[in-house]
Amino acid sequence: MQQLGEHDTTPEQLIRVPVTCLQAGMFVAALDRPWIETPFLLEGLLLRESRDIHRLQRHCRHVYVDAERSETGVQATLRGLQTLKGPSSPRRPFPARRPYPIQRPVEQEFVYARHDFNNAKEMVHRLLRDKHDWHRDIPKVKQTVSRFAGSILANPSALGWLTRLKHKSEYTAEHCLNVGILAMTLGRHLGQDRNRIEELGLAGMLHDLGKMKLDQAILAKPGKLTHEEFAHVKTHTLEGYAMLENEEGLPTVVREACRDHHERLDGSGYPHGKRAGDIGETARIIAIVDTYDAISSRRVYEEARPTPEALRILYQARGTLYDDELVIRFIECIGVYPPGSIVELNNGMVGVVLSVEPDKRLKPRLLLMLDERKALMPKTVIDLADASVSSDRQMHVRKVLPPGAFGIHLEGLMEHLIP
Repeated sequence: MQQLGEHDTTPEQLIRVPVTCLQAGMFVAALDRPWIETPFLLEGLLLRESRDIHRLQRHCRHVYVDAERSETGVQATLRGLQTLKGPSSPRRPFPARRPYPIQRPVEQEFVYARHDFNNAKEMVHRLLRDKHDWHRDIPKVKQTVSRFAGSILANPSALGWLTRLKHKSEYTAEHCLNVGILAMTLGRHLGQDRNRIEELGLAGMLHDLGKMKLDQAILAKPGKLTHEEFAHVKTHTLEGYAMLENEEGLPTVVREACRDHHERLDGSGYPHGKRAGDIGETARIIAIVDTYDAISSRRVYEEARPTPEALRILYQARGTLYDDELVIRFIECIGVYPPGSIVELNNGMVGVVLSVEPDKRLKPRLLLMLDERKALMPKTVIDLADASVSSDRQMHVRKVLPPGAFGIHLEGLMEHLIP
């Protein structure tokens, strides 16, 4: 079991509660282990259902309850448990910052987002092929970023779903597009203004621009790279920075992110081995989303891994390779079941996540594909946040499946997202 950090502190209102003493109405602010090691990931949790209490009892020995955010009916119990508070305790969860409301349902936003996404994909392909006149596509990149920012502010689930459409033969172009979208989505979750969100989008879409200068045969090599080949690939950061260095109208942080997105906090990255204090926030954000998208994509040398595994890798490397707070914020932003995930329910049914409400991350809206016996069924949309679905039939997500599980491919499902 992972122990609590030696530098963690306990606010007075956090009370150490054995899981055998949990009651409905308690607000669980932190656990005796990382949230990512439980079905709840990083969510603070107001206990309402016995199922949630049972889950905590299966995964934890004790939790930390915030008395101020708990209901009045459990205050007497919590006062009696205050003497159980331990000498060390978890870091207080970061306050939620979600200033942007959902403006349109995902099906409506998807109509616009799909058109913009397809056009943007063609644009990025042209950009990466045009070694001599790539400059002329920079204004189009900016226009794309602006349109994407509008969509992400309206409903991030639409473009988030499209980032799950991955093709091994188009990895570099799709990766640039996806990193831009994911960086903007994180910016939205952080409550940053639109200009900053677009800045992150530019940094993400241009972060691998220098790869057009590399030997493409090495980039497409299916096996392990030699030392010399990997050294060649690492030059893409400086190549990209040199290409953008004199490009007018690009923020400095965009250029720096292109150069520094493979730097790591402990100095183990490249090209300069910078340490934490020398790596800017934009580069830190791009480093996180770049790693996440790479792990969860099909590449020539490796199959895609499920979202929880990608997030767990980032979580385990927080504070050493990646910015601690930004990793946690990104995990909050992506959630346990991001749009486009293939999931299996507790009754055996299989479906695809359409969207997730920010405050109901364990109860996504699904397009069901397979019945309890894994046979094809009429495609049906259900919302697990709907009490008539989750309570009466006791349906909940049991696990996330790998991309392509049971022959389910997202490309063929687009028509079901359009009203």
